[in-house]
Amino acid sequence: MRDNSLITYTEIIEKFTSWTKTSHDVKSVFIIGSRARTDPPADEYSDLDLVMVVANPEYFLSSNQWLESIGKYWISFTENTVGGGKERRVLFENALDVDFVILPEQGIKQIIERHDVQSIFIRGFRVLIDKIGLAGTLPQISKEAGFYSPISDSEFLNLANDFWFHSVWTAKKLLRGELWAAKSCVDCYMKRHMLRMIEYHAHVMNGWDYDTWHDGRFLDIWAEQRVKEGLQSAFALYSRNDIGDALLATMDLFRLLAVEAAGKMNFEYPNDADENATEWVKNSLALR
Repeated sequence: MRDNSLITYTEIIEKFTSWTKTSHDVKSVFIIGSRARTDPPADEYSDLDLVMVVANPEYFLSSNQWLESIGKYWISFTENTVGGGKERRVLFENALDVDFVILPEQGIKQIIERHDVQSIFIRGFRVLIDKIGLAGTLPQISKEAGFYSPISDSEFLNLANDFWFHSVWTAKKLLRGELWAAKSCVDCYMKRHMLRMIEYHAHVMNGWDYDTWHDGRFLDIWAEQRVKEGLQSAFALYSRNDIGDALLATMDLFRLLAVEAAGKMNFEYPNDADENATEWVKNSLALR
């Protein structure tokens, strides 16, 4: 049985909307993300994402008064977000996660022309309040903005060279006994490069309109089975041998995708970089 004393997302939206109508600072508010789309729809673990266009961003980033008017919360902090702005991330009671993206009213029309901002509206949005008529520009954005921007041949080559450079860098850290640095590189830095290649390869094989979402979202739905199988051994435990094994698995999967993508697009693939880095890493790790 539900504890009726605990707030729900519906109540948060209702209280917040009611409060914004009385605030001169709040100009527009939109729901984005899972609670604004139908494919895939929100589930019990979905958070609530709100984009706020305000006259005084600093107030909403530093003051707690407006949050307290919505409901009790456990945690609140700020971080950088799209459009060069910041967001206030709040965990209300009952573990309800609400992200308030705070964008300044000044220059908002230029801000929403940015691709990273457009990409969050293209999947759908709901208008909660719009005192400045901003919503009228968003349907056009949703029609014209693309989900994915293809990389050029020079960007592809730089991505691959960066990856192979850091395979050697990771191995050196591992051989020196710097496990934290080695694991952080193979499981974070190199995996970000891996994700870009997984996305790019998926588009090369399926078309530029193929939806690869962002930041690895729903990768287990859109990625090839062999990619998911390759990733199973590409993440490391905090041990010398496991980090080395994960590094080699990461290199193998990246090579597979990059070579195929380069062949399909007639891009240059840095064979020498791959071969020299791979030989050095394998020979060096064999001495572990």
